[in-house]
Amino acid sequence: MSVKNLLLLVLLPAALVFQGCKPKDVITPVTPPTPETPEPEVPGPSTPSDPSALTVCTFNIRYANTSDKYPDGSSAAWVDRCASVKKFIDATKPDLIGLQEIRKEQSQWFASTLKDYYGYYDVSRDSASGSAVSSAGGEGVGLLYRKDRFEVLIKDFFWLDPNTRERPAQNSDGTYGAWNGACRRITVYVKLKDKLHGDSIVYFFPTHYDHKSSVARKNSAELMVTQMQTLCKADNLKEADCLIVHLGDLNTTYDSAELAALNSSMNYARLSVDGPDKYASTFNGFGNSSSLIDHIYFGGKSVKPVKYWVDRSDYGVPFLSDHNPVLCQFEYN
Repeated sequence: MSVKNLLLLVLLPAALVFQGCKPKDVITPVTPPTPETPEPEVPGPSTPSDPSALTVCTFNIRYANTSDKYPDGSSAAWVDRCASVKKFIDATKPDLIGLQEIRKEQSQWFASTLKDYYGYYDVSRDSASGSAVSSAGGEGVGLLYRKDRFEVLIKDFFWLDPNTRERPAQNSDGTYGAWNGACRRITVYVKLKDKLHGDSIVYFFPTHYDHKSSVARKNSAELMVTQMQTLCKADNLKEADCLIVHLGDLNTTYDSAELAALNSSMNYARLSVDGPDKYASTFNGFGNSSSLIDHIYFGGKSVKPVKYWVDRSDYGVPFLSDHNPVLCQFEYN
């Protein structure tokens, strides 16, 4: 046998074996696509290092009507949003919540739906006697407080007008009060005893400044400072022995001269702690607009803010309101 034939006899079986071991479907490897940039994390409540950490929230809930729509044309009426608002409260569990633009059915909803965990108080801005929105109608400002945490010592309200104890009259031009506001405006407040932190005193002042009159907003901010100094018995609000929280839809930006009195007399939560929501808009216009007009101010030497966020989480509707809830978590020093 020739050498050539001998080599064929040796190499042919080996080639067949090699061919039989080759995969049937060979896929040429390709460079995997670059992953999509993930959505930025939306801040939310965290497990605080201090078990007595306290979370406050301001939330303009948008007054109840049947005409509001989301950009996709679906209904943004209160009846279609309220279940999602409860999901938000259940998820974040704020200790104190200030509410603006409350109408009668909303007042009744908050008082009944959350009664197992929260105490509720609101006042109609048009009621001469300070009656609740649920009975007086109109629109008002309200608050919620955790019943398992706080004991209420004082519960009251005042008008944003030079005469804080008398309902502002309507002027001949249709405006209201000495500052010619587009509406009557009020502040509700409570003095609380914090049972989770040695019965420390907490004052909570939710409000809603006028949406048209710059003069009314400036005077309201100045009035709020003097009212808090008097009611909390603290000339220096920043160094007060108690915690003082003033929040709400103030209908202007932080750097506006209208809020100069607040900016010089109190601490501003949004700029007191770093975080991704430091410059996030608070007004969303149901997806049609944006601005930063909802604010949280605080005083008192006993606490420090540890987290600030504008809640834009998915609770089952495109937006909870035409304003996003704004929250700040404090820890006691």
